Amino acid sequence: MPPHSTVCGLRRAELRSADPAETALFYRRLLDWTVLRSEHGFECWVGERRCATVRADGSPGETPRWRPVFAGASETAELTGPEDTPASMVTGRAQHGPWAPRPRRGEPCWIELHTSEERSADEFWSGSLFWSVRQGPPGALYTVRDSAIAGRTAQRGSVAGTGWLCYFTVDELDRAAERVPEIGGSVLEQGHHDTLGRTLVVADVDGAVSALVEGAGGWGG
Repeated sequence: MPPHSTVCGLRRAELRSADPAETALFYRRLLDWTVLRSEHGFECWVGERRCATVRADGSPGETPRWRPVFAGASETAELTGPEDTPASMVTGRAQHGPWAPRPRRGEPCWIELHTSEERSADEFWSGSLFWSVRQGPPGALYTVRDSAIAGRTAQRGSVAGTGWLCYFTVDELDRAAERVPEIGGSVLEQGHHDTLGRTLVVADVDGAVSALVEGAGGWGG
């Protein structure tokens, strides 16, 4: 395993929403999270591992987006990369990543940066988080000791805009595709990821975009 000062995975994913209660309910229904109210919003758990936080910090009229909270840093800080892409880093152990237990239903199983500024993104994120960059089609991998922490690619399919795309694992992708519109979300794209296999890109009740993977065997597939 890498030293504790290395940013080596996710502590959790974070979503800032103008209506955190409605947003948290959507994901509880979709991913079977245990949702607990906190001072700033809702903490979302799968078993004993926290997988997400939904905070009441969203700005009205602004489409919310997922931001990763990376773990293993030597200090806690907020980061803003090229194209105003946000992330956080915290000290302590990663709960989700290549050295964490296998992802269970509802847990993050991969994180991918969509950007049109590949070179500046690689320089910023590798420099800020002490990652190596492994180039190769269709984009790049951000790695620690040859283990992939995150991917970087361009805008793909109907996924509009840029930023981090967080993947969560589900038991049955076809059932998830039926369930999303039933609970107020929308299916944006059904596709195939080079390492994760079949994927489903969805928007929640506020328009925040994430992706679903069927039965992820490990971090990044």
